[in-house]
Amino acid sequence: MNLSIWNDDFWLPQNTTWKDFNQLEQNNIRLPHIHHLIYVYPLAGLLYLTRLLFEYCIAQPLGRSLGIRDYKLNTQRIDRKLLNHTKSYDNNNNNKQKQRRTRISPLAKFSESTWRFTFYLGIFLYGLLILKNKIWLWDTRHCWLNYPNHQLTNDIYWYYMIELAFYWSLVFSQFIDVKRKDFWQMFIHHIATISLLSFSYIVNFVRVGTLVLVVHDAGDYWLEVEKDERSDSEESDDEQDIVNDDIDKDK
Repeated sequence: MNLSIWNDDFWLPQNTTWKDFNQLEQNNIRLPHIHHLIYVYPLAGLLYLTRLLFEYCIAQPLGRSLGIRDYKLNTQRIDRKLLNHTKSYDNNNNNKQKQRRTRISPLAKFSESTWRFTFYLGIFLYGLLILKNKIWLWDTRHCWLNYPNHQLTNDIYWYYMIELAFYWSLVFSQFIDVKRKDFWQMFIHHIATISLLSFSYIVNFVRVGTLVLVVHDAGDYWLEVEKDERSDSEESDDEQDIVNDDIDKDK
C-alpha cells in the first residue's frame, strides 16, 4: 500500500490518478493547483484591512445613527441616568462599575456582525451570478461527468480564493474580536470549512464545491442577523441584572 501523502486512492475517485491531471495540463486545460492556496494568505490580510475600513467608515456611523451605544463613551452617563446615585459607592459597587466599564461595546458587536452580514450576502450574490450559466447548476450530473477534465475558469478561481481568504481572516481575527459564547464552536467550524474547501479545490471537485458554497452562504447572512439580535437581547438582560443588583445594594 502506498502511504505517500499524495496517494491516488486517498485523494481521488476510483480509476483516476494524478497522471490524468498532468496529461490534461499538457493539453492546456487549466486545473486547480495546491500552490494556488498560497495566495489566500495575503488576500486574507487584504480582506481584514477592508473590514477595518468598512467598520470605521460605514458600520460604526450606521450603528450610532441607530442609537447603538458604545460603553467606552457613554458608561458614566448611563450609570448616572439609570442608578441616580447621590451617595458614594462602597467597594462592591466600585467593582461592579469597573466591570461594567470593561464590558464589550454593543457598537463593536454591531460593527462586526454588519461586516459579516455584508460579506455573506455579497458572496452569495456573486455565487449566484457566476453559477447561473453553469451547466452543473441545472443538472448536477455534470459535477462528475468527464471528471477530472473540468476547466478552472477565472470566476470559479476567485470564488474559491475569496471564500478561503475570508475564513482564514475569521480564524485569526476571532482572537481579537468580541469574545462570543460560541467561540470554539465557530473556530472549529471555520477550520472545517477551510479544510473542505482546500480539499475540494486540490482534487478539482470545484463544481460540486461551488454548489455547496452557494447553499452554505444562502443561510449565513440570515444567521448573522439572528445572532446579532440574540446578542442584543442577552446584553439587555445582563445590563438589567446589574442595574437591579446596584439598586438592591443601595436599599
